[in-house]
Amino acid sequence: MENVLFVTTNNGKVATLRRSLDKVGLSNVKIEARSLAIIEPQADTCEEVALSKARQAFQLVKKPILVDDSSFHITALGGFPGVYAKYMNEKLGAEGIVEFMKGKKDRSAHFEGVLVFVDKQGTEHIFREEPYRGSIADMVHEISDEAPWSVLHKIFIPEGGSDVLGNMSHQDGERTRKRSTSKYVLFAEWLLQQDEAKLG
Repeated sequence: MENVLFVTTNNGKVATLRRSLDKVGLSNVKIEARSLAIIEPQADTCEEVALSKARQAFQLVKKPILVDDSSFHITALGGFPGVYAKYMNEKLGAEGIVEFMKGKKDRSAHFEGVLVFVDKQGTEHIFREEPYRGSIADMVHEISDEAPWSVLHKIFIPEGGSDVLGNMSHQDGERTRKRSTSKYVLFAEWLLQQDEAKLG
């Protein structure tokens, strides 16, 4: 595969995919990031959202596409905002979420995420990662990450970490995932296997 059409406008996601492809030796694969007019469905899980968006995108472009979706779950809020994390971020920001958490003893939270790749035959390939667990900081941090995925990187402290995610090196951030494997790594490894199978 010479390029991946990634349906996103999020530079942080593009950078993560680039690192994952490079890591497995697919530096020659180009990433084309594009915004498409697709409807964000109301659903209970990020997998349902990603599948809906991937199917819409494939119908629009009629060629292989990659779609990402994530959710953020705060234990003290019963798992809210879940798949509505982007909306909550836009309306409240990191500051609003920290304010929401005032007086809450349980500050645990986690990310869930899935990638959906639709190949040229229209077959869907799903790459799920284990929950990325941590807690919510008691204040909003200035961060050093040049391409953060979300404002949540200013307040999310990964389990086993001592600082918010946005101030961790990519290597340290990956280490805090422990047994959880990034969906981007899973996708890159799968893509490498497809290329190797064709060569074989």
